[in-house]
Amino acid sequence: MFDKIMDWLGRLRQGMRSRYVRELEAEIGRERAEIERLRTENRAMLNSLLGTAGVAPIEAPPHPAQIAPIRRRSWSQIAAAREIAAGREARASEQSGAQRQRGE
Repeated sequence: MFDKIMDWLGRLRQGMRSRYVRELEAEIGRERAEIERLRTENRAMLNSLLGTAGVAPIEAPPHPAQIAPIRRRSWSQIAAAREIAAGREARASEQSGAQRQRGE
C-alpha cells in the first residue's frame, strides 16, 4: 500500500513539474515573439528615418537560428590544428626558398 502511495505521489510530482516546465517554455516563446516584433518595428522606424535622409535602407540580419553554431573544440584539437598549420607554413617557406635558389 505504501509503495502505491509513493508511486502515485511521484507521478503527481512529475505531472506538476512537467506543467511548470511547459508554462516556462510557453513564456519564453511569447517573450521571443515580442522581441522579434520589436526588432522588426525598430528596423522599420530606422529605415523610415534613413529614407528621409536619402540613405539606403538597412537589410534585415539573418535570424540567429539560421546561423550555424560555432563548434567548440578541446585543447588537444586546438593544439593539433596549430601544429598542422605550422607544418604547412614551414613546408610553404621551404618550397619558396627552393624556388628562389633555382631561380638565382
